Amino acid sequence: MPNAIVRLSRIFPFLRWWPLVTKQTLRDDLIAGITGALIVLPQGVAFAIIAGLPPQYGLYAAMVPAIVGALFGSSWHLVSGPTTAISIAVFAALSHTAEPGSPQYIQLVLTLTFLVGVFELILGLARLGALVNFISHSVVIGFTAGAAILIAASQVKNFFGIPIPRGTPFYEILHQLFVQFFAINPWVLSVSLVTLATGILTKKYFKKIPYMIAAMIVGSLFAEALNLWQGQEVTGIKTVGALPAGLPPLSLPDFSPAAIKATLAPALVITMLALTEAVSIARAIAVRSEQRIDGNQEFIGQGLSNIVGSFFSAYASSGSFNRSGVNYEAGAKTPLASVFASLSLVLILLAVAPLAAYLPTAAMAGILFLVAWGLIDFTHITHIWHTSKAESAILATSLIGTLVNLEAGIFLGIFLSLLMFLYRTSKPEMIPVVPAPEEGAYHFVRAKGRPECPQLRILRVTGSLYFGAASHVQAVLQQIDEDNPLQKSVLLTCSGLSYIDIAGAEVLAQEARRRRRLGGGLYFYRLNQTNMALLRQGGYVDEIGAGAFFPVMTNVTGALYWTLDPNVCRTCKTRIFKECNSGILPDGFRRQRLMLATDGSEFSHAPEEIAIQIAKSFGVTLDVMTMVESPADDEIAHARLAQTERKANLAGVACEPLVRYGKQPCVEVVAAARAADSNILVIGRRPPRGNIKERLVGDIAQQILIQSPCHVLIANWQAQPISRRILVASDGSLISTTAAEVATQIAKAMNLPVTVLAAATTDAERARAEQDLAEKIGLMKIEGVTAESLIVARPPTEAIIETAQDIGADLVVIGNDQRKGLARTLAGQTTDRVIGGLACAVLVVKRPPEPEALIEAVNKQA
Repeated sequence: MPNAIVRLSRIFPFLRWWPLVTKQTLRDDLIAGITGALIVLPQGVAFAIIAGLPPQYGLYAAMVPAIVGALFGSSWHLVSGPTTAISIAVFAALSHTAEPGSPQYIQLVLTLTFLVGVFELILGLARLGALVNFISHSVVIGFTAGAAILIAASQVKNFFGIPIPRGTPFYEILHQLFVQFFAINPWVLSVSLVTLATGILTKKYFKKIPYMIAAMIVGSLFAEALNLWQGQEVTGIKTVGALPAGLPPLSLPDFSPAAIKATLAPALVITMLALTEAVSIARAIAVRSEQRIDGNQEFIGQGLSNIVGSFFSAYASSGSFNRSGVNYEAGAKTPLASVFASLSLVLILLAVAPLAAYLPTAAMAGILFLVAWGLIDFTHITHIWHTSKAESAILATSLIGTLVNLEAGIFLGIFLSLLMFLYRTSKPEMIPVVPAPEEGAYHFVRAKGRPECPQLRILRVTGSLYFGAASHVQAVLQQIDEDNPLQKSVLLTCSGLSYIDIAGAEVLAQEARRRRRLGGGLYFYRLNQTNMALLRQGGYVDEIGAGAFFPVMTNVTGALYWTLDPNVCRTCKTRIFKECNSGILPDGFRRQRLMLATDGSEFSHAPEEIAIQIAKSFGVTLDVMTMVESPADDEIAHARLAQTERKANLAGVACEPLVRYGKQPCVEVVAAARAADSNILVIGRRPPRGNIKERLVGDIAQQILIQSPCHVLIANWQAQPISRRILVASDGSLISTTAAEVATQIAKAMNLPVTVLAAATTDAERARAEQDLAEKIGLMKIEGVTAESLIVARPPTEAIIETAQDIGADLVVIGNDQRKGLARTLAGQTTDRVIGGLACAVLVVKRPPEPEALIEAVNKQA
């Protein structure tokens, strides 16, 4: 049974609110209906005259259409009937076709009314009620306020008792009030003020009494008392006057081709005006009553009211601001109030019509002033004014436009709100974002105040990418190139990208192709399935690249990190991705951080030149440190650093100077390298003192070599810049593999050939060496490095020294797999003698020592 009621309620909407009817709601609706019937008496007559019809037709239009509209519409407070705008439009459309007031004119008006109803019904059945959603809240508030002012302005002549022609514009009414200020009728004004004051006081202090009816009664009695005292000729207080009694007669529209041809185009215009006016009024009342309006059902209700009304002598109707406002203010709870208003109007015409002669128009004006004031939503107007200047402009335009021309005010407000909507949607929000700092997070946060990747721009897109927004999106993406040419790749986080059309897809495909030509790419994260399906069906996924799309909960930055330029990554200090801090560059090589330790002596020139040369080749900043005993020696320290910095600047290398204080050079150098997270530490070596062959490296250099957490490049005073060949010693161990990798990086950066050397004295050793060297040479060639292998049947130390001298190597790379033990064991006899036996620079590649060995070595040095 409940399901059947739901289905029926779609056809008969009154089934939705009928269960809510109680004795109290019936009482409230009856009072509101009677009040509305009294209000419509003078208005209906006036509207009919404006439309060029006999006066009673305005009352007919307020009867049957109001009942049908209430039963089949969605608003609980909207009252259908004749309106100023529709009346003016009817007269303007048909007055040139037939004589206003003539039978032919009335027939055309009925045909026009029927066609308007048909068009409204078609729009409702076609579910086009969503069109009213494009009427913004600001338009409704502004239109309501403007219409309220028009209602009050239309009653100025009755309120003040001054002659103002019907149809006078708002601004002219104000002018006439100023011009005729001294002609104001005090008797009429007194009736208006008494009615107005009664309504205000009753509403404030006697809330259970309908303030409008109380105001009408008091105003009528006061006017009658004045007329009895001074006479109506003296007071000039006019009344509504006697109205024709009787039910609306049956009628039949003219369905002849000529009549339909004459009314078809005007019917389309009046349809849009009537629907816009009705739904605007319904939404305006709904803002205050907190009711949801169904635009489709409202279209159907308005259509049926005009179709049925055309057979009961009613001309085109719509939502009435006056009657709807009075209906709500009078306390109506359900659409029954409209039914009661129509029935009350019939009863008034049948039985009480003569009493209308005692209802003063001044009292009606006072009541309508109260209604107009109640329709102006000062709370929302203030809120809009302080919240949005754009919405304030729309509100003001709607209000002022309504004062100039009622229908123009509606359409102008709608037009501006649509322009504003199109403007906003044409610029979808594209905010720079960066990965969230939380561990394991897959989302992004605003980049404001946070460092961004110099190569990958990440933008969060919110909105729609349709034809109107395509140009803006393309401009934003191209602006990235101008702001930072290194950002050749762009990642769009698309969780807020609601819609993409063909034009948007074309822009994305074009941008993807352009960025590929630049050496980057365009990538997408969390693109929804609907947009993905459109790109796939249009073949845009193939143009963009299937690998450019990453679903939710994907480590997208981890995947894109390996597409970045390693040369830029070498000098990058932002490192916002987790992979940036792994120590591995996008090309698979280790990230280099170079430090030079200098004492400013003549023996530091060679290591300075080599350190600057390597830093320039890698494109990294060179950290330069020196040690003095105390801050008192700062001048000496800065002089040393300035000397190196000048050389580096001439070579185009940036420097980071560092001064450390202490008395133990080894401790300070190692601590500085560790603090800077250096990969290669460059130190110098003084000439040996005497003939102590066991100390060819030198005490301080040897201790640094032992304790350093990174690779150590030792350059003696005779070392030359690296410009010819690199020699790598390999014994097949893991550390020799690391040495080969480091040598490959340096060779690739400096564009130098590499010789990989192995010492083998037996056939078995030679076989193992051949396999080992073949693997290393193969990997080097993959990286584009020219490499050759060499196997020498000599002991390792002699083989390295003699080969380096024979091939003219100016850099020797050897591995030192240090673990624990005394200093001599850690450095190794081979390393010690190679460094001491060669004039060229020697790079000792090592892996970090175990914590126990490091602590033992540091404690021993201390």
